[in-house]
Amino acid sequence: MKRLLRNLPEIFFIGLGTAWAVENFLASGHINYIAILISWLLFLQLIYKNRIAGIVYGNILGFFSLYMLVAVYSEFREFPTINTEAWTLLFFGVAVFGTAAFMAGKMLYRYLTTNKKHAENEFTISF
Repeated sequence: MKRLLRNLPEIFFIGLGTAWAVENFLASGHINYIAILISWLLFLQLIYKNRIAGIVYGNILGFFSLYMLVAVYSEFREFPTINTEAWTLLFFGVAVFGTAAFMAGKMLYRYLTTNKKHAENEFTISF
């Protein structure tokens, strides 16, 4: 269970990227290559645990999550009257992207504090 919690940020973002790709395909019939690429890169990160890649992915995903939190709030403010649809947008947007920002921070913290020698010797997926 401890190993699952340790890998939770990567698993969360793989799930989020897969859900994004599936939703995009079902809604428009187009393949979202960016979502597939993100899911694949994070899957490889889950297996190989490259320290530098983990720091880069954590920064990128963290900044994107914070940007999306601001975008959700901006969209919420554009509603002329605050109704159920506005609250639903705010609640789910903050839930998804707030969790994503937390997971990115957790991922970034883990790879910044990992011993370099330990990170190089870890080549297996650990569940």
